[in-house]
Amino acid sequence: MKIKRRSLLHLVGGTAALGGAGILGWQAVRETGKSIATAAEDLLPVTVKGVYSDPVGARVVFLAPEKGDKVLRVWIGDAEAMAIAAALNGIPFPRPMTHDLLLSAIKALGGKVERVIITDLRDNTYYATIFLRNEKGVKELDARPSDSIALALRAKAPIFLSPKVQKAMEPLSDLPIPEREAPKPSRERRGIRA
Repeated sequence: MKIKRRSLLHLVGGTAALGGAGILGWQAVRETGKSIATAAEDLLPVTVKGVYSDPVGARVVFLAPEKGDKVLRVWIGDAEAMAIAAALNGIPFPRPMTHDLLLSAIKALGGKVERVIITDLRDNTYYATIFLRNEKGVKELDARPSDSIALALRAKAPIFLSPKVQKAMEPLSDLPIPEREAPKPSRERRGIRA
């Protein structure tokens, strides 16, 4: 798929320079006419139940539907775990964090985070799509689930699982009770805010 540089820069505006390949790790911006979205009736709405540490200390986010006892565990990095836990617990930071900055940029450009779909599981790696809406329509960004979840929580956008990803859900009763991860407060140095 070929992406026009002008379209890409128009969508992300001045934030295109953030992180080279993108702070979301996206590979492409797609018009809705070429969507990889699944039919709405096949999608499962989920909520973030928490961020936990697994037995070896890795961070795991738990996603679960409102009803039922199955969960999806997604292993994530420490920075994303802190971003998700902070959003879940309403912990403000003195300066915008990466996902706050991204949401502000989307809004400043007249966009809105419409929804997030965790779309695929390949080689033990989950893939997600962020749907952005502006006056011209809907754009899709390929993203990591951890960044997508952190952004969705800040934008109060719904999170969905595709049918393929739903197959990876596990009964909660089969899992060891995880240790809940608490976000760490930001550090402040004398005269300099981090």
